[in-house]
Amino acid sequence: MYTEKDKLAATTLRMLAIDAVQEANSGHPGLPLGVADIAIVLWTRFLKHDASQPTWPDRDRFVLSAGHGSALLYSLLHLAGYPMPLEEVKKFRQWGSLTPGHPEYDPEIGIETTTGPLGQGFANAVGMALAERILAAKFNRPDYSIVDHHTYVIASDGDLMEGLSHEAASLAGHLGLSRLIVLYDDNHISIDGPTDLAYSDDVPGRFSSYGWHVQQVDGHDMQAVEGAIEAAKKESERPSLIACRTHIGLGSPGQDTAKVHGSPLGVEGVKETKEKFGWDPDKRFFVPDEVADYFADYQREGARERAAWQELVDDYRSAYPELGEQWDRYV
Repeated sequence: MYTEKDKLAATTLRMLAIDAVQEANSGHPGLPLGVADIAIVLWTRFLKHDASQPTWPDRDRFVLSAGHGSALLYSLLHLAGYPMPLEEVKKFRQWGSLTPGHPEYDPEIGIETTTGPLGQGFANAVGMALAERILAAKFNRPDYSIVDHHTYVIASDGDLMEGLSHEAASLAGHLGLSRLIVLYDDNHISIDGPTDLAYSDDVPGRFSSYGWHVQQVDGHDMQAVEGAIEAAKKESERPSLIACRTHIGLGSPGQDTAKVHGSPLGVEGVKETKEKFGWDPDKRFFVPDEVADYFADYQREGARERAAWQELVDDYRSAYPELGEQWDRYV
């Protein structure tokens, strides 16, 4: 069940992202405003990770294939306790910062792959899901599932237009990579305008033809998103696409327009958006204490999961010493 605290966390995520874009006077506010609800559900209810140990081998992988929405990822990493100080979020798109306009591979701070060229992150994620399957087949033994993680993707209309994603999706369906779950930000807007200017695919139908498990939900209904991810995790034969119908730039003056895709909201636009969400427009880069506490609870849960996994691996080394040595070489 989702509470006002969950909604406040999503609002905080949105506000950090639009503040970062406005501070840089450059960036893409539309995606963070549109997918914040999805991100909160995924990162707090499903994603297996430990911010204090970002390279934990059995963590779930999260790929923001729509790398132009990087302000969302950096804000998430900050809130979730990764080595992403608020000062770095404030330096969004500045030379020498940890927060370039598109994410650059750095697993030590929670960035699994470089994204930005549309479709690339999607294809990278297919490779990650295949790697999980290969490692699980090589190392897992009865009662010792030491490789047991999922790969999650947030992908945009632009990602799914690119031929690269078509080929990778076909391969994932052919191989039945059931631990790959793609959350499709289905907002019907691209940088040019409405997607129907250049794109009339039946995306759910296309993915069904590739052999994917496909669902369609309201991307602003947290409970519906949770139910869809739960169903996707139960699927054991096929990768999953969850088409999340969203509003790009939700709550902003440019909602549902191409302009909000890749342009700062402007001082007045930020003010109006904050007021729409019941946020004090004079507060910039603000994280309420209750939101910090909310994320701290999930940080502790992630640390407990990793510690339990480490105990399992220690026992595995005793039960299978040769495999244990190989595992240590691999990781």
